[in-house]
Amino acid sequence: MSDDDLRQADLSHLSVREMSPAQRAELKRRYATFIANFGPASAKLPRAKRAGKQKKWVPTAMGR
Repeated sequence: MSDDDLRQADLSHLSVREMSPAQRAELKRRYATFIANFGPASAKLPRAKRAGKQKKWVPTAMGR
């Protein structure tokens, strides 16, 4: 199996124990790419700016 074929191969039906060393290496490469794109560093969202001082909410009487 060539590198290009291995990059396009569907490995979802195999368990890790059934994979060849080349398939395991490809799975590790895919995981590393996933973590680089969607890992903990990308999960941090920018902090929202506070809109000044908040006003206290006071409920009004019903029927007034």
